[in-house]
Amino acid sequence: MTAKQALAAASKKLQNSGITSAGLDAEVILSFVLKKPREFLYAHGEKKLTDKQRQAFSKLISRRTRHEPVAYLTGNKEFFGLRFKVNKNVLIPRPETELLVEEAIAYCQKPPRSQKPILVDVGTGSGCIAVALKKSLPQAQILALDISSKALKIASLNAEINKVKIEFFKSDLLKNVGNKKIDVIVANLPYLDDKEKNLRLEKNQQAHRHSLDFEPKLALAGGKFGLELSDKLFQQIKKMAHQPRAIFCEIGHAYPQETKKLAQKYFPDSKIEIKKDLAGLNRILEIVD
Repeated sequence: MTAKQALAAASKKLQNSGITSAGLDAEVILSFVLKKPREFLYAHGEKKLTDKQRQAFSKLISRRTRHEPVAYLTGNKEFFGLRFKVNKNVLIPRPETELLVEEAIAYCQKPPRSQKPILVDVGTGSGCIAVALKKSLPQAQILALDISSKALKIASLNAEINKVKIEFFKSDLLKNVGNKKIDVIVANLPYLDDKEKNLRLEKNQQAHRHSLDFEPKLALAGGKFGLELSDKLFQQIKKMAHQPRAIFCEIGHAYPQETKKLAQKYFPDSKIEIKKDLAGLNRILEIVD
C-alpha cells in the first residue's frame, strides 16, 4: 500500500465516523508514523509503507475514529509557535488560549512596568502558557502551579524541551505560593459548566464533545457557571500580603455577566474587562489595577 492509498482509505474511514477534519488528521497521523513532515506526503505519494508502518497507521486511525484527539495519538501539540508534549494527564492546548498569553505579554511590555516581573501560571497543565510567557518575556520570573503531580511532570518536560527555566510547584491554586510579591497572575482554570459540558462551541460540536471525554475531567469541570475555581482563586488572592497588579483568566463564553459580577465582588476598585477571541466569543477576563 502506498502513502497516497493509505491516506485515501484513512480519510474515508474518518469521514464515515463523523470526523470533519478527516483528510488533515490522516496526514498528520501518517506523518507521525513515517517521522516525516506533511510536505513529504505530497511529494512522495507513491512511497510504499512497510508492514510495520501500515499496522501502526491503521491502529492510530482506528483510535481516531473513536474521536480520540490527534494530539494524544501523536503525543504532540503546537501552541504559540512552540511544540509541546501532551498525554492523557493534561488538557490539550487550544488555539484560543493564545489570546490569554498575548494579553499577559502585552501588559508586561507596557511602560512603566517592572523589568523583571514575577508571573504565576495557575493550573499550568502541560505548561504551555508558562513556557510561552517565558519565551516572550525572558527576563521574567515564571512560577507554574498545578494540583496534579502527573501534569507537573509533563510541564517540566516541556520547559526542558523548549529550553526555558520555570519554577514548578504542586499547589491547590495559590495555596503553596507563600508571600511572594507577584506582579501578574495568569489562569486557565476549568470553566465548563456542570450542566453544559460543551461550552467550547466549534463547527463540529459532536466530535468536540467526544474529544473532551478523553481529557482529564479535573481540568474541565468548573461547577456552577464554570466559576467555582475562579471564586476560590479570587478568595486566595484577596488574602495575599502583596496583591498582584493584574489578573488574566480564560473564561467560558456563556456567562459574561456572572463572570464580571464575581470579579467585581472581589476587586471593586479594579478595571475589569472581558475580551473576545477571534471567533467573537467571550474569552479573557482582565482585572487590572
